[in-house]
Amino acid sequence: MARTYAANEKIRFACIGIGGMGGKGVGVASGEQIVAAADVDANHAGGSIKKIKEKFADAKIYTDYRKLFDEQKGLDAAWVATPDHHHFPASVRALDAGLALYCEKPLCHDIYEARKLRELAKAKKVVTQMGNQGHSGEHVRLLCEWIWQGSLGDVTEAHVRPPYNEMDYGSRNAGQPAKVPASLDWDLWQGPVKEREFRTGIHPATWRGWIDYGTGLLGDWFCHNADGAVWALKLNEADTCEVECEGEDPNATNWPHGVRVSWKFPKRGEMVPCVMRWSSGTYNDKPMPPTVDPERVAAVAKHPSAYFGTKGTAVSGWWMDGVRLFPESFMKEVGKPKTVIPRVKGGHESDFINAIRMGGRSSADFDYSARLTEIMLVGNVANLVREKLAYDFRAGKFTNSEKANALIRREPRKGWEFGYV
Repeated sequence: MARTYAANEKIRFACIGIGGMGGKGVGVASGEQIVAAADVDANHAGGSIKKIKEKFADAKIYTDYRKLFDEQKGLDAAWVATPDHHHFPASVRALDAGLALYCEKPLCHDIYEARKLRELAKAKKVVTQMGNQGHSGEHVRLLCEWIWQGSLGDVTEAHVRPPYNEMDYGSRNAGQPAKVPASLDWDLWQGPVKEREFRTGIHPATWRGWIDYGTGLLGDWFCHNADGAVWALKLNEADTCEVECEGEDPNATNWPHGVRVSWKFPKRGEMVPCVMRWSSGTYNDKPMPPTVDPERVAAVAKHPSAYFGTKGTAVSGWWMDGVRLFPESFMKEVGKPKTVIPRVKGGHESDFINAIRMGGRSSADFDYSARLTEIMLVGNVANLVREKLAYDFRAGKFTNSEKANALIRREPRKGWEFGYV
């Protein structure tokens, strides 16, 4: 349950995963009070550990966040910035403890996990936020307002892609057996996932490309660049969808790069049926054959996302920035939309802190961002199964494939069962 804070009272944080992107969480939490932090690699997290101890001498540093949550009972909030496969086991412990929670994107690794976190956050009535920073921006709100006010007409199709230069950030290489770095607890790093030997090309960055640990290019960029399509077209309110994937096959250990994924959504309230298309790798500038005007598709193909309506087209940039109507003459004709969505002051992270202090909701709370993540994860199942799948968001399962249903939830290793039972 939400608590109230005196004017000068600090929010007491635990930071889980403090190397890399976790350093940003350390920076935000340092404006409050860091009580404890955890990371499996003392060398990779060394800079953050130094910063924490310089400002909060009594803060306790752990290797195992399970022990942190067992021992630290005076916390208010947690910040999770681990690799994807640790998002759920860390987050579910934080929510179970009744803590406000910020978790980097994507929210988790598997469909079961997304649904569980959404359900638990709602039951605990705590402030939550996923790290899709563009969701708190001005431009995604403009897109929603233009579409909701009918400026584009009926939007029947949206195209989304990642940056071109992301192709190596999520390796397709299974690496070579290697000696575990002295500073790394490899057993803890693997966490709930089946044990395997340490290999090059996993830690500290290219784990994103590994099926066991990351969610591939789709998981890396969907929650940023498809956020506008999901929010503006109310895809998060759909009861069902159909999904299919084509292109490069996954290998035994790593996600593919060159794929095209399409989700078909039925009518949602006043929203007409629509299709959302993802193209990456070798398909980055060659999206799936559109059902809308090919000339319009070609004209906006270089944009990270585009939205095709019966009256006009909109485009947006990375992290949902730079939203424009296309062409410029159409944007001048339509003008600025009427403001109907509250604006966020101070940015995505400040929005989370302010929601804790004021007792409100953050912009990308788990009620929304867990469904955004779930839609992405449905696409990743299609990435592995390569069949045309039908998914029921109400039941949380595929209605036409037991092979796909077997990928909704994986069994955790012994010692990591919390939240999976």
